[in-house]
Amino acid sequence: MSGRGDQRSGGRTRQGRRPSRLLPLVALFVPLVMLTGGGWLSWRAAWSTAKVEMARTAGAVAQYGARAFEGYAVGAGRIDDLLRGLDDPAIRADEARLAGEVQRLIADLPQAALAYVIDRRGIPLLASSTVPVPRAPLTDRDYFVALGAAGAPAVFVTPIFLGRFDNRLLFSVARRRAGTSNPPPADGFDGVVLLSVEPEVAAESLGLLRHDVADRLAIVSPAGQVVADSGGAGRPGPAPLLDMASPGVTLDGARLFETTLADGTAMLVALRPVQGFGVLAAAMRPRAEIVGAWRDAMATNLVFGVPATLLLLWLSLWLRRDQLAQDGVAAGLVGDVERGADRLSRVRRFGLVGTFEYDLRTGISRRSSEYMTVQGLDARTAEERHADWVRRLHPDDRQRAEDHLLRALAPGSGTDEYGQTYRIINAEGEVRWIAARGEIERDAQGQAVMLRGAHVDVTPLRTTERALAESDARLRLAQEALGIGTFEWNPGLRALNWSRTMIELWGFDPKLGQPTVEAADARIHPDDLPGVRRDLAAAARSGRVRAEFRLRRPEPDGSTSTIWIAARGRRLEGNEGQVLGVAYDITERKRAEEHGRMLAHEVEHRAKNVLAVVGGLLRATPAATLEEYVETLEGRISALARTLSLLGDQRWLGASLHALLEHELAPFDDGAGRVRLDGPAVTLPADIAQTLSMALHELATNAVKYGALSSPAGRLAVGWRVEGEDVLLEWEELGGPSIDGPPRQEGFGSRLIQQSFGGAASLEWRREGLLCRMRFSITLA
Repeated sequence: MSGRGDQRSGGRTRQGRRPSRLLPLVALFVPLVMLTGGGWLSWRAAWSTAKVEMARTAGAVAQYGARAFEGYAVGAGRIDDLLRGLDDPAIRADEARLAGEVQRLIADLPQAALAYVIDRRGIPLLASSTVPVPRAPLTDRDYFVALGAAGAPAVFVTPIFLGRFDNRLLFSVARRRAGTSNPPPADGFDGVVLLSVEPEVAAESLGLLRHDVADRLAIVSPAGQVVADSGGAGRPGPAPLLDMASPGVTLDGARLFETTLADGTAMLVALRPVQGFGVLAAAMRPRAEIVGAWRDAMATNLVFGVPATLLLLWLSLWLRRDQLAQDGVAAGLVGDVERGADRLSRVRRFGLVGTFEYDLRTGISRRSSEYMTVQGLDARTAEERHADWVRRLHPDDRQRAEDHLLRALAPGSGTDEYGQTYRIINAEGEVRWIAARGEIERDAQGQAVMLRGAHVDVTPLRTTERALAESDARLRLAQEALGIGTFEWNPGLRALNWSRTMIELWGFDPKLGQPTVEAADARIHPDDLPGVRRDLAAAARSGRVRAEFRLRRPEPDGSTSTIWIAARGRRLEGNEGQVLGVAYDITERKRAEEHGRMLAHEVEHRAKNVLAVVGGLLRATPAATLEEYVETLEGRISALARTLSLLGDQRWLGASLHALLEHELAPFDDGAGRVRLDGPAVTLPADIAQTLSMALHELATNAVKYGALSSPAGRLAVGWRVEGEDVLLEWEELGGPSIDGPPRQEGFGSRLIQQSFGGAASLEWRREGLLCRMRFSITLA
């Protein structure tokens, strides 16, 4: 025995020396690997953060550009309305007065510098800044070429150019003229109305959207030429600001790529389209700025990492020296430890209360006095037989406990140990839980001849275990029902112990066991990870965890979802700093808060739009008398109010086309089936719903006054269908007064029907009744 012990102790000593020799190398290599890996992760995080910020900023620039260009386009339309019905000679004859009217119109538009009206030959007719305007042709201007071509866009935004008459640096928002008294052109092109804006003024507004002071924001043409630039507009010319052919990736709807500007600055660029205007919003950040942020992060790691590496190397060398000194002492201690472990094993197996010896050759069991006390009998040494023990077993455990004993004693069982737990009914009628352990002695043929062991009453322990299990089960069911996960965290050991609900909440598979701290960190949203680490560092000091953050959780279909998590916890005093806590999903709460903020902003935005629409109605509603004016205006405002009520019911997320038609036609439907609506379910964006309701109101009013609904025999059919992202709507009147043709003069109502809702509309004045066709897009910008 001593020889084997010495061999084991010597072998363990030699095995202990080998790791100690490698310890200095490990102490140097592991920190270097960690610093390198940390640098790589920090590099990726710096670029990932920059890309996310640039994509978001490009979205903000696109929204700003869409709002600004929409305002300029509306302003150009107001100038066109001012000149409606006038031919070119009449405009030239009244140029001074009309120029003043145009100047007053653009005074209400922020950032607008001047306005021009140009005839179909490219000759300026009118300008807000010069009277008389120079008559030099502008046919070479890009806006004139684009709007004069077939398939011209509704609105054209130009890159920066140098004004021909005043040498000012400008960009323009232009649209075709309409409604003149000139002879109709064969190609439908009758000139251009445009507003010009100084790019420096627009650049000031762009500068307010920057996420970082070094960022550069711009609006550019599809060829990369500057429209507005927070970094300085430069001079006009064909050279683009950006190389649009640079390869890139897409993130959250933005195209990201790296390029080098003409001044040699390397930039990370994010592009988003400005919907409806054929230009792009660009957010740019210098590569040097991103690299600088990474260097700052790495400097912190090096400040702590290099000294820590040197200290760890010194400690490993010191430990190596100390290990060599202890090897001799350890060799002598190993034998003592093994002998002590053997004795401890015997105590662990047999250190129970109430001993017994069961002689299988005679069938007699000798019980100690303690054993008899456990059974509820007299406290004296006694002899019993196997049947006495079986008789005291609980009926529900009797067969199982006896079978277990007989299997352990059987010749082929292959075991020399016996142990089980069962219930008995003692002499006083009480149910007690008994834990039995024993050792089986066998003869040379493998037959069991003696069973020696001990019994102990474990009823209090089982009662406590059951109560704890039931309490734990109730708590676990409540937590699982509410989606609450529990965790145990030891800051010093960086160890986690999560409940099943917690593991599932994080998106891990419970079958794979506990996740690591690193794996858990990887699921936290990169924007929130620094804050979470600060919260945990504070929790390690204060003993309280209180944090809210986002998780990027993988889903079964391979996608990734983002949820919000709230974590609350407290340190257990005197338990090596261990923190216990809970975590639960607060995504719906966060969404409700975000929706509240968005709804408040939307209400403000919609209120301004409604006031603008009402103001336009006040200015543009014609009437011969005050009573007629009040009646017409009241009807139009009532139509707008009904639409706003519909949108409010849907939280401004859109309105049903069928419901919109029902609201508009309800006052004119007598229930006799004269009005028929037919079409699929269509949800209109809020902006389309507002303006379309005005057009429908004009149609309904005209039908009641002059059309099909003015006659008892008249009928109205409104049908619509969806083609791709467009809706085609037909308003057909039948059975009303006969129509000889279109009205001699086009009124405000007709213009409103054709132009108000951003789509295309045609009016066909048939003898049997009006047929109006509308086409508009329901795509949300």
